[in-house]
Amino acid sequence: MDVHAPHEPIHGVKDFLLHLLTISVGLLIAVGIEGCVEMHREHKLVKEARATMHEEIEHNSKQMDDAVGELDQQKTSITKNMEILTRIEENPKDEDAQKKATSLNANFSNIGLRDTAWKTAQATGALAFMPYADAQRYSDVYDSQQEFLNQQNKILEDEAQFLGVIAETDFGHGDVTKQQASETLERFGVWRGHLAYLELMAKVTAATDKAFLEGKEGPHEMHEELGGGKK
Repeated sequence: MDVHAPHEPIHGVKDFLLHLLTISVGLLIAVGIEGCVEMHREHKLVKEARATMHEEIEHNSKQMDDAVGELDQQKTSITKNMEILTRIEENPKDEDAQKKATSLNANFSNIGLRDTAWKTAQATGALAFMPYADAQRYSDVYDSQQEFLNQQNKILEDEAQFLGVIAETDFGHGDVTKQQASETLERFGVWRGHLAYLELMAKVTAATDKAFLEGKEGPHEMHEELGGGKK
């Protein structure tokens, strides 16, 4: 915005004050319009961020609901593997256990969660224009999801280490020896422990997502026993 000097000479204080008043009013109007435009832009930015994050959290919530069931099945499979290998460790000549050891289930399904809307809201500054309490709720939701993903990476490491033991001990070529059973059991034990915690994180994340979508307060604490469920 440009402010120009008067085109004609100022005659007396009255003309000067009138000119000054004109400039002041013009400045106030310009600043007011600019403020309204900026406020509209911020409001639109926040509205779009809320809509996209809500949609993203809805998608992730469905993923987490599915993950809880899948992780429970995977933990059951690992437990069955450990029972078979424990039998072989105690008695390598157990023919039934040896037969079952040829079909151990050691698969893990990776769960993918979206966070593009969250990162965009951070990059555009949309979170800064929200009330603090609202921004904190979004942060809690996505922090919970990130913690789940971090824990999930440990399972991928467990799977890699398990395959390393299989290759190193030549597992699967002939009957399973006591040593092979012992080393594989150790890896499965760590895997099951990580799965138990990952299942807990899935439940926490699912509950946090659901509470957010329903406009309720999320869970503050949740516990899980290695061999059982929530208490």
